[in-house]
Amino acid sequence: MNNNFRSEESAFNFAVEYLKDISTSLKMCKQYASNSNVDGWIAWLRITYRELACKTNKEEDEAFNIRFQEINKILNSPGERLKQKTKVLYLLDQLEIKLRKALQAKGMLLPSKADPRFAILER
Repeated sequence: MNNNFRSEESAFNFAVEYLKDISTSLKMCKQYASNSNVDGWIAWLRITYRELACKTNKEEDEAFNIRFQEINKILNSPGERLKQKTKVLYLLDQLEIKLRKALQAKGMLLPSKADPRFAILER
């Protein structure tokens, strides 16, 4: 029996649960987007971003935060919020696409086609 367990290692792997959380977040984004509910949509996009943030670098964090700030600036101005709803919906859509691409690039969505465990599927 190997007793080389280091205290900083977890006895449990939360990867599956973590990916389930990301899946739930993306489903909620889809639901709020389909209803054009900007408040719910941006809240779930922020939650999704927090799940991704452990794998992003400083430049990526800044880019995401700039986008969130741009949208929040419009949403926090009652007059602008109504006048620019179409723009807000577009910005939210673009932000979600960027988040989904980042999740995929970081290996947090679909497995890579180069992963040898999936070689049997290549024809």
